[in-house]
Amino acid sequence: MSENPLRDAIAEAIKDNRIILFMKGTPEAPSCGFSARAAGVLQALDVPFASVDILPDPRIRQELSALSDWPTIPQLFVDGELVGGSDIIVELYESGELAGIVGAAGDEAPAPVEAPTGADAGLLQPENRLG
Repeated sequence: MSENPLRDAIAEAIKDNRIILFMKGTPEAPSCGFSARAAGVLQALDVPFASVDILPDPRIRQELSALSDWPTIPQLFVDGELVGGSDIIVELYESGELAGIVGAAGDEAPAPVEAPTGADAGLLQPENRLG
């Protein structure tokens, strides 16, 4: 452990969750359009993922960005690696590459990206372990 327990907790969350989305709000109630699109893409791929709402504590965003060297939110990590923010996530989804990265089943053409509407039974409950 370092002298920065919050950064350690973020790194541990990334390590402990195969797919994790740091976002504004939750997948069921996103607080910005970019987070809504990112969560919607993962929900459309029907893959389980963890999420962390960065809004309750501004230090989460600061430490996450310092750790990832990525300034914007949302941030998607798969297998401990930063995939990117909303625009990259959507581009990878539309090209079909994101399905391979996250291990989604099926080779169907991607559906249009929309904001999520309602809870998805296959979705992990959002957990903010960093608060």
